[in-house]
Amino acid sequence: MYKRLAKPLTTKKVLVTSLFVDAFNLVLGVIIAALTGSVVMLTAALQSFAELSSSLSLRLGKRYTNRRPTKLHPFGFGKEVYYWSTLATFTVMGIVAAIAFTFGYKEVLHPTAVAHLPIAYIALGLTWLANAYSLWMSIHKLLDGRPLRELPHAFLDSPVITTKTTAVLDVMGMVSSTLGLLFLIGYGVTGNGLFDGLGALAMGLVLALSAFVLLASVRTLVTGQSAPPELERKIRDATRSVTEVQHVLGMRTMMLSSDKLLVNIEVHLRDGLTTDQVESVIEKVKAAIEATGEAEGLRIHVEPDAFEEVHKL
Repeated sequence: MYKRLAKPLTTKKVLVTSLFVDAFNLVLGVIIAALTGSVVMLTAALQSFAELSSSLSLRLGKRYTNRRPTKLHPFGFGKEVYYWSTLATFTVMGIVAAIAFTFGYKEVLHPTAVAHLPIAYIALGLTWLANAYSLWMSIHKLLDGRPLRELPHAFLDSPVITTKTTAVLDVMGMVSSTLGLLFLIGYGVTGNGLFDGLGALAMGLVLALSAFVLLASVRTLVTGQSAPPELERKIRDATRSVTEVQHVLGMRTMMLSSDKLLVNIEVHLRDGLTTDQVESVIEKVKAAIEATGEAEGLRIHVEPDAFEEVHKL
């Protein structure tokens, strides 16, 4: 079971860690590719470039989301991070995957020798470990104290696209490093240069598949995904905790960004309240929802309604 860390991880810390890991892997991949002449190591460097570009795009998008709302964008710019995520995955990763396929295919047709194989093995091992550490942080952020078995639900339900993207990129890096290492071992055992080209093709395929996974994960957020079910339950419970609220008639939520949420909730209040009392209750409901502490920048609209009118036949 994953337990909460003493100091909770922030999205910024997860993203910055991913940036450092990607930069380290890129520098290492370029150096080792030059030393060994391996297409697998060249593909590893290209992949690290794609990961770094994606992380930088997310970081840029994260900065834009903090701009103040305007008349044209009254709910702020939170969804801009989804645009940058889509741009990074579809363009950068797609282009790099195509380049990896090209180099791999040429190597399959005309195999060349690979030098200093042990150095390549060590480099791929270090790349795997660096991505594993970054993935560990992303998983902790997604689970937020929940057991590991809930990771698939946490990934699908989480609106934190930056953490989801870094997790996919880290898994991609680990899988690609494993494939590259296996194919280079095959080259070392057989001496057949075909393995180097096939390894690059396999790593390019991982890049392409990862791009589609990221695009699928951001699609529902772009189109207006609701808050995770657990968060909606907490909002309902917080609303019902206000003594003047008799029923929660309905609720609609929409993620405005990774950490900003729009809440529209309809409630039936106790009979006999004056206008001033109703306004006071609305403020109590907002305060109770905000007290859940589950999302920053909550935008809450409370709509008192007549219970009898909603439920009459």
